[in-house]
Amino acid sequence: MKKIYVSVDLEGIGGIVSTEQVGIVENVFYEEARRLMAGEANAIIEGINLGGGLAVIGDSHGNMLNIPIELLKGDFLLCCGSDKALSMMGGMDETYDGVMFLGYHARFGTPNAIMDHTYSPTTLRELRINGKPVGETEINAEVAGYFNVPVLLATGDDVTMEQLRISFPNIETVTVKKSIGRYSALCEPVDKVRTKIRDAARKVTENIESYGFLYKSKAPIKMEFDWNTAIMAEVCTYVPGVVRSGDRSTSYQCDDYIQAFKLFTVLRRLASSVTNTSYL
Repeated sequence: MKKIYVSVDLEGIGGIVSTEQVGIVENVFYEEARRLMAGEANAIIEGINLGGGLAVIGDSHGNMLNIPIELLKGDFLLCCGSDKALSMMGGMDETYDGVMFLGYHARFGTPNAIMDHTYSPTTLRELRINGKPVGETEINAEVAGYFNVPVLLATGDDVTMEQLRISFPNIETVTVKKSIGRYSALCEPVDKVRTKIRDAARKVTENIESYGFLYKSKAPIKMEFDWNTAIMAEVCTYVPGVVRSGDRSTSYQCDDYIQAFKLFTVLRRLASSVTNTSYL
């Protein structure tokens, strides 16, 4: 049986347009978002199952405790919890046949994309890997690529899907809403969206060789970070090997992507430690 990892974020789920829905604060909007997230997860599980695969659902938003397991159906495993070493790709290894990105969003600074950001909207302005600006999809695809696991499918708003087709030319994409601003969109009926996701997931699971795209940068891996404030860049240099490259910028280079990815996690936490939301 094929084993497919599905990293599930929240901003790119159909019907999600507001920070009130994604802020993991208990309110009616977040509760709605959790149901919508589980609904699309069920659609992708069904498609993977129909294509002859086992779906491993990686809850990848915020504290990574968003999807109520009792709402999921089919042949699946749920990977959840906030201390996953590989963050949004927690549990990824060489035993997988493919990876899918469900409910993803564009990188920070993308015009008219729903809630654009790159991992941390209050700290990180841009990340470049070997000179290329990247978002969460590329960052996480590199984790899969490290284990030689190809990307098969991505879903989200139309602006995000257009952006991802450049990085991943072979994969299947499913547009679930048309963005008309950072916090507004034209949203399709949930049944229609879920049918599209199910059918796409089945198709790519059955035809991994045709749709799979291995996203893997060559060593050395150089990460360049543009932070929101100078003090964020300063504290990042407390880590050996991190170099100050500008007023608000740092860089780090090594030969191993997983090492670089884990350091990225450390730097985000350091930057967050000097964040004041009133002044960024």
